[in-house]
Amino acid sequence: MPLPWLGVPLEEALRTQRGHALLIHGPQGIGQFELALTLAQAWLCETNPAQQPCGACASCRLVQAHSHPDLLVLLPEALRESLGWGAGEEADDGEGGKSSKSKPSKEIKVEAVRKAVSFAQSTSARGRRKVVLIHPAERMNAIAANTLLKTLEEPPGDARFVLSCGAPDALLPTIRSRCQAVPLALPAADVASAWLAQQQVAQPEVLLAAAGGQP
Repeated sequence: MPLPWLGVPLEEALRTQRGHALLIHGPQGIGQFELALTLAQAWLCETNPAQQPCGACASCRLVQAHSHPDLLVLLPEALRESLGWGAGEEADDGEGGKSSKSKPSKEIKVEAVRKAVSFAQSTSARGRRKVVLIHPAERMNAIAANTLLKTLEEPPGDARFVLSCGAPDALLPTIRSRCQAVPLALPAADVASAWLAQQQVAQPEVLLAAAGGQP
């Protein structure tokens, strides 16, 4: 796991998963996107499809390289760089991959969600399933959210959706009701401090306290 406090939530999500859509939510900055991406990798893993991803099979390597043909990641353009996803990689924001001199959008637009729906309905390239990751889900505009809702009500085949967000109340109640919730809490202070120290952050305890426990 990229963040040590996500191991237990990952195992719990894989063990208790009932449906085709999960909603990861919790305070900002504790790893919602990282957990969502690891879940997607687990679902696509060719070695341990019901457990934590092996990290070594061809499918896992493709996810790690941001080039898996059965994974579509929806991100606002404004977040791509900070999350390590270049504009040319397998992520979409509804801009069609075109460069623009305008300010990067903070929304996930309806064009991106329509592309995700079409993607989920298509045949798996590697013979397993399609996975759509949406982060932060609350950045979908109203039209985009309603477009996604129709697909969550009638999911195509074995496609799976993982939504992650820091403000679940900003989502349509009907979207929340169709997703299995995966709540995240702030990590224990000692765990977060140890991780920050490993990242060579000076005075991790002081910085952690100043950030309200968010590493």
